[in-house]
Amino acid sequence: MKKNKYFYMEPLAKNIVFIDGIPRTGKLMTGALVSSLNRMESLEFGETFEHFLPALKLKKCTFDFAKSYLCNYINQMIYNKMISRNVNFRSTDRTGIPNYFNPKVYKKRLKMEEGDSVLKRIKKRKLILPFITHDIMVNYSIFSKLKINVKYIQIFRDPIDLAYSWYKRGLSNRFGKDQRVFTLLIEKDKKPYPWYLYNFSKSFVKMNNCERSIYYVILLTKKSIKEYKKIKNKKIYLTTYEKMVEETNKEVQKISKYLNTSFSKKTLSFIKKEKLPKKLKNTIRINKLKFLKNKVNPKIFKELVSLSKKYNKNLYGLV
Repeated sequence: MKKNKYFYMEPLAKNIVFIDGIPRTGKLMTGALVSSLNRMESLEFGETFEHFLPALKLKKCTFDFAKSYLCNYINQMIYNKMISRNVNFRSTDRTGIPNYFNPKVYKKRLKMEEGDSVLKRIKKRKLILPFITHDIMVNYSIFSKLKINVKYIQIFRDPIDLAYSWYKRGLSNRFGKDQRVFTLLIEKDKKPYPWYLYNFSKSFVKMNNCERSIYYVILLTKKSIKEYKKIKNKKIYLTTYEKMVEETNKEVQKISKYLNTSFSKKTLSFIKKEKLPKKLKNTIRINKLKFLKNKVNPKIFKELVSLSKKYNKNLYGLV
């Protein structure tokens, strides 16, 4: 007997943007600036997208179900935003409405009636729905099969800075222990691991936390590079943490052009709020490298240094 396929309706939100990168690349900082542009809705986290891609990769769900669910999720998200349902009003969160460039909009929407009139408003306006996502590029070829139309900002950062930050934040030691880490986990030998370690080598088990941090960064970076190089029509905006920090105004201008929007009256003040632009000191990275060298085996340290050199030479050959 033939199984029924899941039906999907096209997303109401026609302008969706992913601000993507592996953890600690500066997505929240970038997202805060991007969401200050004209026509932007408030910033959201895109864990729902992130979790479906590993499930598809590991054949834990079907493509028709994933597309049906995600399109429905997008429609529900934009509908709820238009009536300020389920929005985040926490002032300490970057995704909170008090930190949105025009918070009065969401307060006004609280008084609006729901119904078909909401759908008409969505279709009439060319609003942009921004999501912070982790590791979508790692599975980009899978995501592209879903044929959900999004614009894509991909952020890279020097792997030395990433590895150091991962270690200092204790990320490599929190999987399966900290319930505030929402990365999708798999079970192997009765132990929890992040989904991207589905085929890791036994040598990983013997690594210390610092070595694991480096291993994760190298693994995810290389997967991102490989996926990006496979894309034929690269309608993606590629940037770096360093550019966002040191050439902030110029970079945000380029992003606004890519997204077919412009600076709002608050964008420059948002840049100033982030204390940008600023010059990054090379001595800080040198000290990080010395720190890491004293904690890891020479082989993995050498691989990290090699990857950093490729990054600083020409962004892994991606530009």
